[in-house]
Amino acid sequence: MSTDASPELAVSRDGGTWRAVQRSDDGEDASRAPLVDRLGPRLGPAVTFATTEHFNLQTARALTVSEANGRASIYLAALSGNLIALAFVGQMSRLGATFYAFALILLPVLAFVGLVTFLRLVQSSIEDLAYAHRIARLRSFYLRVAPELEPYLVAVLGTRSAAPLPPSAWQLTLTAAGMVAVINSVVVAACAGLVLEAAGVHSLAIPIALGAVIGAAAFTLHERHHRRARDTYRPEAVDRAAILAPPSQRADAA
Repeated sequence: MSTDASPELAVSRDGGTWRAVQRSDDGEDASRAPLVDRLGPRLGPAVTFATTEHFNLQTARALTVSEANGRASIYLAALSGNLIALAFVGQMSRLGATFYAFALILLPVLAFVGLVTFLRLVQSSIEDLAYAHRIARLRSFYLRVAPELEPYLVAVLGTRSAAPLPPSAWQLTLTAAGMVAVINSVVVAACAGLVLEAAGVHSLAIPIALGAVIGAAAFTLHERHHRRARDTYRPEAVDRAAILAPPSQRADAA
C-alpha cells in the first residue's frame, strides 16, 4: 500500500565509492542499512519480480500507444469517408436541401465520434504517464540494489518538491489528443455554419464568423479538459482502476 511519505532514492559518492541512501520526503534518511542486506535471501526473487513487472509495464505502455494510434486512425478514416460522401451528395443535389439534410445528420455523428475519441486519447495518455511513473520507481529500486548502474540507467536524481513544468497549449496540441481536438473543433464549426446556411442566412461572412467562434470555443473546451485531466491525475488512481486487488485476494496472498 502506497503512502504519502513514499521513500526517495539519493545516490551519493563517499571516498570514491557509490552508496545508496533511502530518503523520505522531508529529506531525512529512512534507513542507512544497504537494501541488499535487508533483502537477504529474498534478493533474487525480488529482482525477478521487479524485472517482470518492468516488462509488464513496458508492454502496457506499448498497448496504450497502439490503442491511441488505432483510435485516431479510425476517426480520421471516418472523417475522410464522410467528406467523400458529402462531396458525392453535393454534386448530385447541387448543394440543395438534400445536401444540407445529409450533412446535418452526418456531421453531428462525426463530431460525437471525434469527442469520444478525444476523451479516450486523453485517458490513454494519463495511463501512459502512470505506467512511466511506475517504471521510474522500479529504476530507483535497481539503483538501490546496485548503485554502480546509475551511469547506465535513465534516472533523474532530485527531490519531490521540484514540480515539473506544465505543458503549454501548443505542446498539448502536438499530442494525438490535441490533433483530434483541432479536427473535431473544425467539424463542429462546419456544422454550425451549415445550420445557418440551411436556415436561410446566405451571407457568407455570418456563417464563417459564427463557425470560427464556435470552433474556437470547442477547441478551448477540449484543451481545458485535457489540461485539467493531466494536472489532476494520480498514479494511485490509475492503479486502483486497473490493478487493485480485492481484500480477499490480498488476504489469500498473505
